[in-house]
Amino acid sequence: MPENELLAAYKSVPIVTRSIITATILISFGATLKLIPFYYLGLDYRQIIYRFHVHRLLTPFFITGINFNFLFDLYFLFTYGSQLETTTFAGRSADFAWFIIFTCLSSGIIGSYMGHAYLFQAMLIAIIYLWSQSNSDRIVSFMFGFQFKALYFPWVLVAYTSIMSGAAIPWVMLIGIASAHLYYFLDSVYPAMGGPKLIPTPSLLYRLLPAQEVAGAGFTAGGTAPVFRANAPTQAANAGGHRWGSGNRLG
Repeated sequence: MPENELLAAYKSVPIVTRSIITATILISFGATLKLIPFYYLGLDYRQIIYRFHVHRLLTPFFITGINFNFLFDLYFLFTYGSQLETTTFAGRSADFAWFIIFTCLSSGIIGSYMGHAYLFQAMLIAIIYLWSQSNSDRIVSFMFGFQFKALYFPWVLVAYTSIMSGAAIPWVMLIGIASAHLYYFLDSVYPAMGGPKLIPTPSLLYRLLPAQEVAGAGFTAGGTAPVFRANAPTQAANAGGHRWGSGNRLG
């Protein structure tokens, strides 16, 4: 039955990526349909501290506008989230979950200081940034066939967003990149230089998401992805997204 096929397709998405997509759909639609008061979803540390609105630590990262761009947002989440979770973090969904939590916490601190209450784009670009580090030598085609290495992909998206916004600086995206780079440096670059791993994944996440043995997953010292397994996908999905162009193939 079509329903069973749809459910099977949904369950085939890696668990952390699936959870992010589900939360984004539910919270975004809930706010749009006024089932959830929009005011209660933004990041506000005063409300968190004095009124115990602890949900505000999470909801700002899972709410985006319900419009045509919403489909591209979900597509980008699915594409790059799934690729990270099944290659760089293959068999280590707990570590991928910790990456999301760490970058959201970092983005929340910076975003609150800068006065940004809604940070979905920070989380999305953080995922894309880490993907670009893991696939730094891959050639990306964007906007009418313009090609460049994936390492520069997040910055091209920032520049494109700025142009489409009338030269406005996309601070939320820059916050997400900064948070993802901080994670990447502390988790991979600094330990490779001989330093300790300063942000280990909490053991609770390993209990919730037990690790599975997959050879070769992770970053190399140079920041590019190794070959993870013989049947790993070699083609990336199409580029497109929130004011970022459409329909261009990566690979």
